[in-house]
Amino acid sequence: MGVDMGQSFVSTWTTGELARSDRYDAWTSVLNEAYGRWEVDKPETSDFFGTVKHYDDNILKIIECTCDPCAATRTRAGIMADGLETLTIQVVLQGRENINFNGEKITLKRGDLLIWDSTKPMSFQVQERLHKISVVLPLPRFQSWLPRSWFSIRRSLDGQSNSGLLLADHVKSLSRSVFDGGCKDNYALIDATIGVLVNALDIGSSDVPKPLRVTQLHHVKNYIKINIRDPELSPAAIAKAGGMSLRYLHWLFHSADETVKQYVFRQRLNFCAIDLLNPRMRHRKISDIAFYWGFSDTAHFNKRFKQQYHVSPNAFRNQDQTTDNK
Repeated sequence: MGVDMGQSFVSTWTTGELARSDRYDAWTSVLNEAYGRWEVDKPETSDFFGTVKHYDDNILKIIECTCDPCAATRTRAGIMADGLETLTIQVVLQGRENINFNGEKITLKRGDLLIWDSTKPMSFQVQERLHKISVVLPLPRFQSWLPRSWFSIRRSLDGQSNSGLLLADHVKSLSRSVFDGGCKDNYALIDATIGVLVNALDIGSSDVPKPLRVTQLHHVKNYIKINIRDPELSPAAIAKAGGMSLRYLHWLFHSADETVKQYVFRQRLNFCAIDLLNPRMRHRKISDIAFYWGFSDTAHFNKRFKQQYHVSPNAFRNQDQTTDNK
């Protein structure tokens, strides 16, 4: 059941309420509370300005922050001590910031977006007064959308591109709604945000013309996703629908490092995992979810699920409940 997003989860903080000598130490504490454990560099001057507006219901976080130049590092030791598994989408509204995410150097300017997760070392250096909005989501929910490629996504997006503008507008609208108390279901908001993010990342697309084999494989995979609920979806049926021989279909998948059947099962398992992570599906039997996504045998589903996710479907669902209740 979603948490009522009222004003009780919103807090505000500003250096204007503190003596100059206390401002940066207080900023360090606020930074760690909002974003996890960071080692903050000492400032050159005590005349530091910062404000933070923070929504946190232990599942979804929205952080609007303004700060003067500063720098901090998130080390592997800090990551281990934190134990956080989050994904953050950041939109720069004003200023400039240098990022080093796991060795990848990124410079952010007004309008740019950054996507980072809590599992990798990272550092930042604010070059000029920065105003940004961050949405912090549970990483496992994002991983269920892209289980095989989440770790290799692009970390920065041009805020002037069509998909970048859509994501930035979504983040800004989301923050306004949450801070005003107008949103009621954080789980729906999380999935909607991930959907807009996945669209912006545009996984696997390119402006470079693709070979015929790549294009045909793309069309076949789309057909599979559209018909994934059909328990009769077999390589023979897929080949017939695509107007090709079964041998040619297997040849298309040869370069994808998995067979047609493996791809079908992986897609079905991905959709099952998303439903298992959805709290609004907790009243549904696991077998009903499996049957809905095209499995016809519960034992076979359980075996396949454990092979892909290394836990049983029931443990997978309960693990997510435990994470949500922390």
